[in-house]
Amino acid sequence: MKKLLISLFVLVGICGSAAAQNHPHELNLYIGGFNSQFVNYNYNLDYSSDLYALYEPQTSITTGPVITLDYNYTVLNWLSVGLQLHYNYLNVNTMTRIDYSYHHYKSDMFSFLPEVKLRIPSSAHFRLYGRAAVGVSFASQYGTRFAYDLVPIGCEWAGQRVYGTAEAVFGSVIKGGRIGIGFRF
Repeated sequence: MKKLLISLFVLVGICGSAAAQNHPHELNLYIGGFNSQFVNYNYNLDYSSDLYALYEPQTSITTGPVITLDYNYTVLNWLSVGLQLHYNYLNVNTMTRIDYSYHHYKSDMFSFLPEVKLRIPSSAHFRLYGRAAVGVSFASQYGTRFAYDLVPIGCEWAGQRVYGTAEAVFGSVIKGGRIGIGFRF
């Protein structure tokens, strides 16, 4: 009986790996919340009338939504490895109150994060997963920074080749959620 159970588990594992290898590549395109590294970043915004506030520049940074391109390769039926590429822009406003000089510029921000995706066994038309990604982000005025992206729960729904996806995200790139479309090939 023990040998039968072991051989059954091995057979299920081989079949599951073979099924995953039919379409081992995934490409996902997402739109997500605002960049959490700079969301509502305010530096030295003091609206009081003390001398320090008059002479120091005051900076406010707002961000746009984050566009994510995600590639994964299925290693096992429950494990994928891949790379996330994120893009968003920063609107930077700097003002000096003593001379009322005002500077505005826009900066692009890119993030590159290798990732690991773990699938929870579920039905073919509704799949749950979690993932973790760690890498770097780069903005021209702010240099290179550490970046991470954790998805405690994500779901894919609809077809096997083309599907919709939504994620709850916590990280330095996005805090909140994102939604997108995916393709398997």
